[in-house]
Amino acid sequence: MSNNFSSLLASLVLGVAASAALAQPVAIEEQLLARGAVADTTPQQRYRTAINEAGGGYKVYLEECGAMAAAERTACRRDAKALHDRDMAAARAILRTR
Repeated sequence: MSNNFSSLLASLVLGVAASAALAQPVAIEEQLLARGAVADTTPQQRYRTAINEAGGGYKVYLEECGAMAAAERTACRRDAKALHDRDMAAARAILRTR
């Protein structure tokens, strides 16, 4: 009986800990969504957003390239790099137009 109680107690503790761990990413996601709802007002904020979007897009593009056949992958990565370079140049232009 004591062994059953210990197992039940351990399961309960693990369940509470797991639910707390799962709630954290939701809270972080809500904070990011709240931040995204605020418009960028300064050139520095617009620059930072453009840099983040360029990096995120590049990462997604490279993941898509990874799923391609080897013969197509090189050209895909080259295109991804060119697009990233163009996006980064556009981000730098935001700071120059103050």
